[in-house]
Amino acid sequence: MDAIELRMGDLRRYIITMIDEHSDYALALAVPSLNSDITSHFFSKATKLFPVAIRQVVTDNGKEFLGNFDKTLQEASIKHIWTYPYTPKMNATCERFNRTLREQFIEFNELLLFEDLNLFNQRMAEYLVLYNSKRPHKSLELMTPVDYILRESKNCNMWWTHTSPCLTAAKRLLCWCLVKQMASCGWLMKINVLRGFLLSASQHQNTQTS
Repeated sequence: MDAIELRMGDLRRYIITMIDEHSDYALALAVPSLNSDITSHFFSKATKLFPVAIRQVVTDNGKEFLGNFDKTLQEASIKHIWTYPYTPKMNATCERFNRTLREQFIEFNELLLFEDLNLFNQRMAEYLVLYNSKRPHKSLELMTPVDYILRESKNCNMWWTHTSPCLTAAKRLLCWCLVKQMASCGWLMKINVLRGFLLSASQHQNTQTS
């Protein structure tokens, strides 16, 4: 996980990013401020849209990844790995995703980020659908993250052993159904799934900061 900071004059906006190093499945959320309560809520919401469980999280030592965020990981028995200062290569997968997100989406919507945060998140939901289920990834043999997850889960009965042992059978089924939905449902439905997540998360943090 990581956070991107953007500035326009005296205004600041932040984009929390999260990516699975194994499948490149990624989520992101734009927020007007950043603290451990906001990252904790984002993480709790994001795990419901992740097709695999999470057994460890890599972050830098920013204050947004301390406090309640770290407590949330501890309560879920998720290992928290902090990178050393000034060593972005320790979180290289997320750094690459940040660069991709900047080049392919943020640069074309940066003004909107400061004018209408909710609309920015809606459009970012459309981009994330494209990134996760339409765009081929070289690192995945030109498969999408969703296609890669479907292939791995089909070919390897031990797929779920790569995830946290505390993941319940019901949650595994829920995550699996989400991946199947992302792979087979229409474009608008895919967008609505992610849009609902982003709007729910952004409305929560807007309430916190209002």
